[in-house]
Amino acid sequence: MIGLGCTEPEVHDPNALVVMLPRDAEQLDPRFVSDPYGLRISRLLFASLVTIDPRTLEVIPDLAESVTAVSPTRFEVRLRDGLRFSDGSPLDARDVVATFEGVVDPRLRSRYAHTYRRIAEMRVPDPRTIVFILREPHATFLTDLELPIVRSEDAFRRVATPDNPLPIGAGPFRLLKREPGVLELTANPHWHRGTPKYPNLRFVVIRDDNTRALRMLAGQGDLAIASIPPLLLPLFRDDPRFETRRVAGISTMYLGFHTASSKLDDVRVRRAIGYAIDRDLLVRAKYDGLARVTDSWIPQGHWAHVDTAPPRPFDPDKARLLLDAAGFPDPPGSEPRMRLVLRTTSERFRQSVARAIAAMLREVGIEVDVRPSEAATLISDLNRGRFEITLLQVPEVIEPHVLSWFFDSSRIPGSENEGANRWRYRNEELDGLFEVGRTQVDRQRRRSAYARVQNILARDLPVLPLWQPDTVAVVRRESSFEVPRDGRFGTLAF
Repeated sequence: MIGLGCTEPEVHDPNALVVMLPRDAEQLDPRFVSDPYGLRISRLLFASLVTIDPRTLEVIPDLAESVTAVSPTRFEVRLRDGLRFSDGSPLDARDVVATFEGVVDPRLRSRYAHTYRRIAEMRVPDPRTIVFILREPHATFLTDLELPIVRSEDAFRRVATPDNPLPIGAGPFRLLKREPGVLELTANPHWHRGTPKYPNLRFVVIRDDNTRALRMLAGQGDLAIASIPPLLLPLFRDDPRFETRRVAGISTMYLGFHTASSKLDDVRVRRAIGYAIDRDLLVRAKYDGLARVTDSWIPQGHWAHVDTAPPRPFDPDKARLLLDAAGFPDPPGSEPRMRLVLRTTSERFRQSVARAIAAMLREVGIEVDVRPSEAATLISDLNRGRFEITLLQVPEVIEPHVLSWFFDSSRIPGSENEGANRWRYRNEELDGLFEVGRTQVDRQRRRSAYARVQNILARDLPVLPLWQPDTVAVVRRESSFEVPRDGRFGTLAF
């Protein structure tokens, strides 16, 4: 816990909503973003044909006035009338076509190119209409239309670069200034929805959790979304200037296993680890109850969520029996059954969770060495298979087909493969179910496929879902800010 005597004098900016962030946005070009804050802030600068409603998680029109599925391979998009970019230039079908053509151009090297290569043709019958013709049916194409639109002159080059630092988009805001640790945004006067709820935003990056909380308490920030650790939240509950507001989150904390490792290739070992972890206790101790234990990456309430059977309770005796059966008996003396290295990020709170998990595994004879790394180093090592166990958090799962990126056999990272199946997990039945989910337009058939997917993953445990933290915002009491369920920043605008 931190003391209150070292808070700095209140310096409140009355002209802007000051949002505290734990990390900077690494990239603001939406065709290249991979970091969470780059994604969230770039979506304030750029607009898409469709977007995700931050309250319902359903796809809704954005730049599009309507999207019509004429057939499983033909979609007709009608743009709103009078659209403009933040520099005042008109936005029409030519910009849309150029954006989608540019993202698949090998010279641009967008990380999202593979998603849009399924488009066979685009037709423009008039300046407000685009007809997309797909090579084959693809059920997720509606959510794929969330690609942010850039000006046609920017479609084949990077934006938000040192040579072009202030990108032009059609989102609710435009970028005024960007320097290390600070981004300033102001309302886009040409935004098609009118004036954003908060016309001026200032994002300030404070990497240390305690310092971030102190700056908020000193009055130097107005809002912190999912960036104040649960154990520090009581400081704000007792302060009349602030409120803590929460919604059920849709991101998932999980343990990922290297399933090709000689220690973890037996599913009984992975199941033993699951039984050895008291997830309910960790939710109470580390999150102050502000999370929900889960066995699936798809959040409760989502149309594709199913309760996997049976649930996995805390049962250390069963964990020991499974380890015995897998060939890891309890040796005489003080030696453990096995030793494992648990990789995680350098974030202080994440490390504390990792060490608590290590202590629980020690009780069943598994000695765990927790090794934190910077996020970029960690992901690089995971992609190369240089790990045994990792503690990570997957962001929001809104379209269930995103699971294929993490679990399809073709998504094991390598020189010829793109994907995040870092667990080296292979299952032909699962691959077939992902194909059903990708090509079937009927939601009930897709739901049946993803129900089976969730049950297979719960059985084979390439990853162990732990819990889904609530999205908790610390906000000035007088603010009307609404916590978004999707974890993005859309409710700063509407």
